[in-house]
Amino acid sequence: MATLVVSVAPAVAAAPERITFGNVTCAPSWTPPNPGRDTFLVVNQSTRTATVYLFRADSGRIVSTLTDLKSGSSRRVTVMLSSGPYAWGCDLQGYPRHVSEADKVGNHRQVGGTGPVVVPILVGELVGPLDAYRQYAAAKIGTLVTQVATLQSAVSGSDLGSAESDWLTAHETWLELGQDDGAYGAFGELGRQIDGTAAGLVGGASSPQFTGFHKVELDLWTRDDFADARTNVAQLASLVGSLARLRLSAVLPTTKLGLSNWTLRCHEVLEDALRDSLTGEDDYGSHTDLDSITADVSVTRYLLGLLAPLLNPRAPHLVGAARRQLTYLDDVIAATPDDGVAIAALPQITRERIDAATDAVLETLAPVPDLLRIGTS
Repeated sequence: MATLVVSVAPAVAAAPERITFGNVTCAPSWTPPNPGRDTFLVVNQSTRTATVYLFRADSGRIVSTLTDLKSGSSRRVTVMLSSGPYAWGCDLQGYPRHVSEADKVGNHRQVGGTGPVVVPILVGELVGPLDAYRQYAAAKIGTLVTQVATLQSAVSGSDLGSAESDWLTAHETWLELGQDDGAYGAFGELGRQIDGTAAGLVGGASSPQFTGFHKVELDLWTRDDFADARTNVAQLASLVGSLARLRLSAVLPTTKLGLSNWTLRCHEVLEDALRDSLTGEDDYGSHTDLDSITADVSVTRYLLGLLAPLLNPRAPHLVGAARRQLTYLDDVIAATPDDGVAIAALPQITRERIDAATDAVLETLAPVPDLLRIGTS
């Protein structure tokens, strides 16, 4: 009688989840496992040596750390995870710290990670922060009116040095309202007239529709034309006067749509800076784009502070990480000896550091609109 031999293949362990990161990313779209013992394969896709750590997003307690992970290399890490929110941190030499989104390990071994439940925002919770911003904006606009008048006086006296300095001071104040031509669209066409570029206009910089700060910038730095500058700065003063007469409660309403649009700016201010300033698209001769980004960082930090009480319960790691990254971006810019050098003329490594620092903040702030989504009730 023949003997039946049954060959049983050894159990094959599940492949560990890959945790990847690059110069400006950290564990994008990572999926948390079930509670218990689990193994991850951490892959360094950046150009730098890195330290990577897994931590509890609710307490900050570090669960595991990988040090000296070389570019292009990978390493396995085995950890014991209990239920709760976890996130990854990626520290690259010469780059700001990147932090992944927090996700939740479930309560049951068969459940898996479902992610934390985000409690919808109520309209009333955003009214206070928006009202505080209105007061901030009103003060900035009052300062702007005075600064543009000072600029107009310097231009009238053909004092180029003072005019350029006064232009920069006033322009930074404008940007501290929140960029995008008109502070997240709240000022509409008036905002575009105050700080719009010539992009898309018939005739470009020669178009009569090209007005405001950048038109005066072109007159002072590129054309050295005080005759045109007097006309254009007078128009700028008129536009800023119109801005000061706006009723902020009307252009910044506490409706659901108005509040939702306002919360976008915590992320979009620097997104617009990345598009316009870090490409030099809005440089008409002053080469002050790094100063512009510093102003953008300032208002982003202010907006983040207003929204922090609502963000902290929903994403405990986010505000702290964003503040550290904003400080790092400020530090990188402060260490750059620009001295009136155009963005394109900066050394490549300097541009890469600034771009990477800006990207890192944007990645951290990207979830803010979803975290502050207003509920239907």
